[in-house]
Amino acid sequence: MRLRGILIFVALGLAGCVPAGSYRSSHIVISSKAFLDLPRMSGDWAIVGYFPTPFEADCEAIDLLIALASLERTCRTAAPSRHDKAPLRALDVGRFETTLDGVGPTALWVLWVDEGYRTAVIGEPQGRFGWVINRDATIPTDRWVAAQRILDFNGYDPAALERLGH
Repeated sequence: MRLRGILIFVALGLAGCVPAGSYRSSHIVISSKAFLDLPRMSGDWAIVGYFPTPFEADCEAIDLLIALASLERTCRTAAPSRHDKAPLRALDVGRFETTLDGVGPTALWVLWVDEGYRTAVIGEPQGRFGWVINRDATIPTDRWVAAQRILDFNGYDPAALERLGH
């Protein structure tokens, strides 16, 4: 009986590490990429993994266009597609500010980009969302695993990550 009480206490303590509406433990320090080549980061991407927000509901594919001053998302579904476009303001290296449908005003941090700028991980310090993006809709296994490890390292729960295009 005593062991059961201890286990319940530990489980409740661990559950408290992830705030409601968040996919990330607030106890883990998050950091953005220290060097980011903005022209190489710009362009067309596919969101191949995400932590769900209302925008992503029922998406079969999600296209992302990153420009130096804006961000566009298109959710392709069997029903009419959804689209949002918002200004993207640089705050610091790898750190931006924008407003996203389903999230609202938010910080957007580039947590990791592979050397070839083919795959990247983008998150938010509060943990309300996060994306694994790839230059096309099919991500190789090695980069998918690397992206999950980056999310885990930054306090995200990789088990809550939804995958597209595999």
